[in-house]
Amino acid sequence: MSLERPIPAVLTFGVFRLDAEKCELKRFETALHLPPQPLKLLVLLASRAGQVVTRAEIQEVLWGRDTYVDFDRSLNHCIRQVRSVLCDDPGAPTYIETVPRFGYRFVAPVTVVAPEMLAGERIAEPIQQALQPEPGTARRRNRRPVMVLAATGILLAAAGFLAAIAWRRDVPSPAAPLRHMVAVLPFENLTGDPSQEYLSDGVTDEMIVHLGTVSPTHLGVIARTSAMNYKHSGKPLPQIASELGVSYLLEGTVKRSGQAIRITAQLVRPADQAELWADTYDGQVSEERILVFQQSVADRVARSLSLVMPEVHAPQSTTASQAAYEALLKGRFEWNKRNEEGFLKSIDFFKEAIAQDPRYAEAWAGLADTYNLLREYYEGHSSGALAESGKDAALKALSIDPNLSEAHASLAFSLWRYEWKFAEAESEFRKALDLGPNNATAHHWYGMFLASRARFDEARNELRQAEELDPVSLIIITNNGWVSYYARNYDAAIQSYREALKLDSGFQTAEMKLAWACEQKGLWKDALAARQSFYTTAGHPEVAQELAGAYHRSGYPGVLRAIVAETEKLDAGPYYSDYDKAKLYAMLGDSRKAVMLLERARARHSGWIVYFAVEPAFDKLRSNPASASFDDRTVSAHPL
Repeated sequence: MSLERPIPAVLTFGVFRLDAEKCELKRFETALHLPPQPLKLLVLLASRAGQVVTRAEIQEVLWGRDTYVDFDRSLNHCIRQVRSVLCDDPGAPTYIETVPRFGYRFVAPVTVVAPEMLAGERIAEPIQQALQPEPGTARRRNRRPVMVLAATGILLAAAGFLAAIAWRRDVPSPAAPLRHMVAVLPFENLTGDPSQEYLSDGVTDEMIVHLGTVSPTHLGVIARTSAMNYKHSGKPLPQIASELGVSYLLEGTVKRSGQAIRITAQLVRPADQAELWADTYDGQVSEERILVFQQSVADRVARSLSLVMPEVHAPQSTTASQAAYEALLKGRFEWNKRNEEGFLKSIDFFKEAIAQDPRYAEAWAGLADTYNLLREYYEGHSSGALAESGKDAALKALSIDPNLSEAHASLAFSLWRYEWKFAEAESEFRKALDLGPNNATAHHWYGMFLASRARFDEARNELRQAEELDPVSLIIITNNGWVSYYARNYDAAIQSYREALKLDSGFQTAEMKLAWACEQKGLWKDALAARQSFYTTAGHPEVAQELAGAYHRSGYPGVLRAIVAETEKLDAGPYYSDYDKAKLYAMLGDSRKAVMLLERARARHSGWIVYFAVEPAFDKLRSNPASASFDDRTVSAHPL
């Protein structure tokens, strides 16, 4: 699309004037700052006003065909920046409309001001130049924005915004419904008593739970694990909104004196610090009735959504027991640590919740998740908890509440990992997501299921949605990299693992997976460092030291042999299953031993077998005649 001579072009829309030649955006006469990449994106969209610009077109223009990593995150970040500077609301767009899973459309009228008008569909050369990828950027991975898809808020009482919502509904919409996003920040404890933190945390959790079930197809709520990271953070609201990728934040306070409780809640638009909605809730409650009051307040906040969402319904309380509810929260907290101690503690808490309320479906689902992941993480361990069935606990939860998304996800995980009933597992994952589109864990696990079936594009989409709902979850960030690892995109995998380790340098899962990716990439020193870090974090610095000596003596094969020696020790069970050992032998070239261990893992119904078909460590093994007796496709022929 080259032209014979450059022609300056100025695009005007609304109160904005975009000079593509000068790379300048103004509101009236005030210059606005917009970084180069978002500016290119704005030029591209505005120059094709009224047309849908596909994500593939944007990728080629902004980053080039050779961009392999971080495109989605980088594009989402650019879209957020453009919308922010235009003060555009994704829920009722004046300028940029999202066409879900396809691209974007510039919906405002655009006037081209130029010395000459171009024939056909050509655009001015300065615009073309602005849209060219920058040299050297095609293969570079951008720094990871903390969040993903641009999003918007809730609970808007202002008449003007209601009018905008109404206007938005008159615009022809894509097949997929628009989803608003909101983050509930940890409510502040104003009692002055640290022992009352559980009260403000309880209010926060109730808000997240209730709003998450209000209208899942239209309203997305940032998960608790991400929201609670901002407790006492002191960060400005605009920064929090940017990091979480939301346009609206719900915040509040809790104050208690004796039996008198006051809860305040307000919806804030961080971009201009505007308070869009606020209310105060007072009550006189006993210790035993605190949960009921918390749920009542959350219910009243949820009902206010009917101002902008007529389909809002009030979610039903699932337990009347304060003790059961607190035990559930503690169980989920321990479960999210993803280590043996945390899993065992979470079992005790979930059982405590069930003892307080035997029909507490969420507690049964939590117990199922713990049994499932304990078996995944510590398959070689002798813990008696590994004999417990996650499937049985999930079925118990579903017998109490057949519409509980978490229980369907728990059942799906068990069917996939331990019974190898892939069709049934996928059906349950889909049920979980139909019932709970805001279920970050269901998106996460379904994404890994898809990766195990080599459906990598679908897997990335599910992990992207999981990260949107839980943007600072260590395990979701890590397993985003795991999908890239299975797709043989080791650079992207390494980047994701390092991002997780920036958030928590002692996250063992990321340390081990970083070692795997570095090994496949041939980054031996980096792989050694990751292995050493894993053992040090696990409390075995002597092993880390031994690996360093082995590398000095005989290179990385010596490191692998030293690790194999560790696997033969009696106390190595928690860290290495038969499947893990098979990977080590396969990398050492011992096909016979690797196949023997894989056969034993299959006989024991190892949950890791489902990844055999996509595991890079077995690439050479699959072409070896010694592995002919082992085929991932035979897994489903050996049900429990």
